[in-house]
Amino acid sequence: MRMYNSDGTEPEMCGNGIRCLANFVADIDGLPPRAYKVGTLAGLIQPEVRADGQVAVDMGEPVLNPPDVPCTLPVTQDGAAVRAPMEVNGETWLVTAVSMGNPHCITFGREGECDEGGIKVDELDLAAVGPSFESHPVFTAKTNTEFTEVVNRNYVKMHVWERGAGATLACGTGACATVVAAVLEGRTDRKCTVELPGGPLEIEWRE
Repeated sequence: MRMYNSDGTEPEMCGNGIRCLANFVADIDGLPPRAYKVGTLAGLIQPEVRADGQVAVDMGEPVLNPPDVPCTLPVTQDGAAVRAPMEVNGETWLVTAVSMGNPHCITFGREGECDEGGIKVDELDLAAVGPSFESHPVFTAKTNTEFTEVVNRNYVKMHVWERGAGATLACGTGACATVVAAVLEGRTDRKCTVELPGGPLEIEWRE
């Protein structure tokens, strides 16, 4: 599978795109529910079409070592950049860097607001702040950015600004990266629903 953003750039992988691909192939083949192996620039990914019509994807292990994300954020916790301060447009945001085969910058808010309820994603002017995150020099290959509001330990709301595409309705790799970051920051459990503008995704980061 190869995938292109609206600006013509080619990302390593697309979580929701590979789910669409698996569903498409299953429809064409007319086969019973089954798993597929799909080669991508991020490696071999395995989506599974289930009997209930849902498509699940084993996204593999998240990459947390900052140079491998890639980014130049400092290591702050167990070999990862967790709640690392990053200045954007004169404000300091606390961010966690995760790669799911493509780079992600996850934030629960600015310094000082993260532990006071965090950001309200429906009130965030995504178009005003998203491009500054995407092209921030800390992320050497640019980045997808997830702005996340924690509702409870099993439910978060997230809006995403995607590298090469801008604001989108959903991002599968971004939803996975968000749960990884939330677990690392102690905000959610490992099984969590991520609500995006396009609908909810059920994510589990298995130990």
